[in-house]
Amino acid sequence: MPEPDSVTPHSPVREFARLTHTFDALCGAIAGFALLAGTRAFTFTALLAWREPVLGGAGLMLLALLGWLRWRWPGNAATEQARGHGGSCTAR
Repeated sequence: MPEPDSVTPHSPVREFARLTHTFDALCGAIAGFALLAGTRAFTFTALLAWREPVLGGAGLMLLALLGWLRWRWPGNAATEQARGHGGSCTAR
């Protein structure tokens, strides 16, 4: 009786699965940083992408870049609170 085919460590199926999971993670990161840039701008870009996919994609990438810069910029409210330098609950 023939043995069933199995997935080998270097099979194209496994490589394709890794590629799709990487792409999904990248898309999630772009959307997360775009939401960090601002929800109104993200909504506008999403509605624009519905009508014009190329402009919407470019706008989403610009929003993601802006969100990443806001996340990396020293002194914004989110990083200050995460580090414990702000808020009323910190010990002084």
